[in-house]
Amino acid sequence: MIWYADGSGWNGRRSRYAVVSSTEKYIFETKEEFTNNEMEYLGAIRAAELAIENSVIATDSALVVNQVSGKFKVRKEHLKKYHKKLKKLCEEKQLELIWVPRKENEAGKLLERIQGHWL
Repeated sequence: MIWYADGSGWNGRRSRYAVVSSTEKYIFETKEEFTNNEMEYLGAIRAAELAIENSVIATDSALVVNQVSGKFKVRKEHLKKYHKKLKKLCEEKQLELIWVPRKENEAGKLLERIQGHWL
């Protein structure tokens, strides 16, 4: 199964992430000020938590994919806890984390459709 994840950081009113599979949709919204990268990680973590073993997590965040794969170092201190959690989930559940273009990210499409609306 493939799970799509996307996040949107603080826009002056809220931070959000979405997770979408062929059968489920989740949206999380908070009034806390998170960065885009934090929300990207949180979306991917939620997808990994929901996924069964050997699933695929697809995100349009090259940073998240490359940090978890080890191609990029995690330099920002506030991202290290998210990186550690996602990497552990991927290893434990044998999940594949892949990058997809924004236009192919179903979770990103969901966030765009609800843009401007409160949940």
